Amino acid sequence: MTDLRRPGPARPPVRLRPAAWSGREPARQLPPEALTTATPGATRVAHRFVATCLEVFNGFRPPVQLRRQLDPARVAVLLPELARATARGAPTRRRSPRLRRLRVCEPRPTAIEAAAVLTGAGGRSWAMALRLEQRCGNWFCTDLRVL
Repeated sequence: MTDLRRPGPARPPVRLRPAAWSGREPARQLPPEALTTATPGATRVAHRFVATCLEVFNGFRPPVQLRRQLDPARVAVLLPELARATARGAPTRRRSPRLRRLRVCEPRPTAIEAAAVLTGAGGRSWAMALRLEQRCGNWFCTDLRVL
């Protein structure tokens, strides 16, 4: 009869391999330049854009005021995304979402990618991911996702 109070020998944890990995190929690694952090100037640009978006979400600005900061070729996609994020949740100016965290990376000198965590009323959190690209000395938002 076995004693249930005494544990048996400890087993090492089972490690599973991803199905696509055959063991023959070396693991793919990101190039070192992709892992660099953003410069202070890039962080300021991203923070300024996120702050403007927060003013739109809070109802202090209409989404159309961001048109000059959006990529002209993608305005038709980006403005509805801003309007959808503005309409979500409680009535305007009562939610007051705030920036909780901002992570910025600079894959190349003319591109910035950022992820922001926002908190709203009642402790709800949501996220925003964006990409800014520099063209002719101006920064334009080329992709925006509000989750």
